[in-house]
Amino acid sequence: MHMRLLATTALLLAACSTGEDLKTRHGSPLHTYACADGKSFQVRQVMTGEVEVTAGGQTRDTTDAEGEPVPNGPRMVPVDEATRLTGMPGGPYEACFMDDSDAA
Repeated sequence: MHMRLLATTALLLAACSTGEDLKTRHGSPLHTYACADGKSFQVRQVMTGEVEVTAGGQTRDTTDAEGEPVPNGPRMVPVDEATRLTGMPGGPYEACFMDDSDAA
């Protein structure tokens, strides 16, 4: 009985792992920012409230669940009409604009 339950659970998890599910299962959809010099990064708010950013092969929180900046965490700040990301590998990410053409 336990083996059948484990097998069923594994099948259900595999069925839930489509590309679209991976974009939204942890919270809001991923938002991609295209930046100067061909750089890009992705941002989303996770279900527990934190905002996470993925850039340079790493994912880190920018804010905690209450919306407060994470100490020594990456920072997204507005610069003129664009966004600047600092504190992530490959950065800084300059002159970034949201590009949701591939968002769910």
